Order: sequence, then C-alpha cells, then structure tokens
Amino acid sequence: MSSNSTTVVTEESLYSVDFLRVVVHVTHNQHKLNNGVRVDIKRTGDGYDIEGQMESFHPIWVGHTGSYSSQIKIKSLSESTLQIEGNFYKWLHGQNVTGSTDLVGLVFDVVKGLSEQELEIEPTPEQMEAIRQGLFEVSVVDVNKALMFQDRQEALKYLERLKHVSSYPYRKNKKDVENNGVYFGKTSKRWLIKYYHKGNEILANKKHQTAITPELTELAEKMIRCEMRIKWHQLNDWDLLTGDRWDAATVKKLIDDAHSKLRMPASIDVTGLPKPFIKFISCFKAGTVVDCYTSQTISKMTADLIRKYGIDVNDYTKKAA
Repeated sequence: MSSNSTTVVTEESLYSVDFLRVVVHVTHNQHKLNNGVRVDIKRTGDGYDIEGQMESFHPIWVGHTGSYSSQIKIKSLSESTLQIEGNFYKWLHGQNVTGSTDLVGLVFDVVKGLSEQELEIEPTPEQMEAIRQGLFEVSVVDVNKALMFQDRQEALKYLERLKHVSSYPYRKNKKDVENNGVYFGKTSKRWLIKYYHKGNEILANKKHQTAITPELTELAEKMIRCEMRIKWHQLNDWDLLTGDRWDAATVKKLIDDAHSKLRMPASIDVTGLPKPFIKFISCFKAGTVVDCYTSQTISKMTADLIRKYGIDVNDYTKKAA
C-alpha cells in the first residue's frame, strides 16, 4: 500500500488512531500462529486431570510483507479467535506521522494483510464482512491529535512549557516528565495522556519508520502530538468496546475533550514580573546578559522564568552567545 497519501495538513488529517488491541473472529491454524504452547493441567485428589488440560499459545510478532519493519503481535485465543495488537497504520504504511481515524477500516485492512501472508489465517467472507461492520472487540486504543507549530523551535518551546507549567485536573493523574514527553496518569488503569515531539520520536525510532520522506520529516519537526490511551475499564464505561461504536467523529471528540482539560497558564506581560526578572530580560534584549550575570545565574533565571511564569527569554531576543 502507498505510505504517503498526502502531506498536506488539513483539519481532518490532524487526528488519528494509533495503537490498537482488538479481538477478531477469523479461522486460522493455532499451531502455526504460536511461539510455544503452555499446557495447564488441573490437580485432582487422585492425581492430575489429563483430559481437562488447557492449552494456551504464546503470541508471535509479524512484520509486513513489504519492507516495513513495524510489527504487530498476534495471539491465538481459540481456533476462530485472534487477539491482534500494535500500531495498525504504521504496519500498513511504514510510518505514522500521518494516520487514519477509520478504526474499523484499519482492523479490516490488517486482517486482510495477514491473510495474504503464509500464516494460515483464512477468514471466511462472512468473517470479513463481520469485521467490516465493526463486529469485533476493542480492549485498548490510542487516539491522537497533532498540534502544529511554525517550526521545530516553536514546537519544542511548547513542549518545554508543558514540562514546567502544565497540569491536569485529576489528582491521580500526576505529571511524569521525560526527555521527549510529558505524561498525565501514566500508571492509571483507565486512561493516560501524553504529549511528545514527533520529530524527536522518529529520530529515536528510525528503524520502525521505514517510509519516512523528507516532507514527512519536515511535518514531524513542527508537531507536538497529544495522545490518549484508553484502556478496557474506561472503554467499558464509555460503551466503546466494539468496533461498531467507533467513527471519525468519536476519535476527534475523545482527543479534543482530553486536550481541552490541559491546564497551561498563559505567559504574563513582562512588565508585571518582579524587578530582577525585568532587568534580566532587558539585558537579554540588549545582548549584554553575559556581561551582567554568571552562566549559573543565567541558567537559573531562565529556568525560573519558564517554571514560574511560562516565559522563555528567547521569545524576546536573540539568544546571547
């Protein structure tokens, strides 16, 4: 399949479905789709119940038939039931700078793609039609929205403000800050939200983004991705446990609602700052900051301006050498 249908940023292209874990009903060879078998035998008073033994199959990782290195995980649950998880769009297209909000279509295309490999996955026409209608289970889904900026510098500046001054309105969803991202509710059993720079994420995972073009790279450099992972308990509460409950409007509403709750204080006017900070910024504007302050003080005051007031001194002047 073509990896890059477009790199034009439209309102609709800002949204997509990322990671998925689904259970579909398709005919397959269980013994072909396993990385080992576990056999559980119940103990009885007289010994062991051999006839009542239970088999469970270890999952396998499957790549695309093309050159794409992204993989999805498949686990056979029964002769006609498969659990599939991974980034479906990336598996199909070799990149996920762009994406799709068509959750049902992604699942259909992945099952079709798997059936074309030598895996002995052989869905009947009736099973494929059921998938097309969204008759499958969804237990984990990531929905995301691209926040676009003028350039890489502006995107990273926003990420820094997220790290220092942002918050989320639920007590359990404490903030975890990492090098390229900010997480809210990272350990929650229901949902988590993260913000990260897409360009940096691609650089760190280049081998899993095999269809990246210069145009997509440029797009990613300007992008902060807001991503929400929704787990089973929350999907259950929201009545979203089956594919037929999903459409593009659902994806858009979920991530827009999540992002709207982010608390990010607006940068205040410089004239309202304490006098030491006003003087510091004035020196930056005049290009004399290195003459007026030690490097340690410059670092501390720069960090304090971001942390306390959401102000980046580089917004006001060229950075001093």
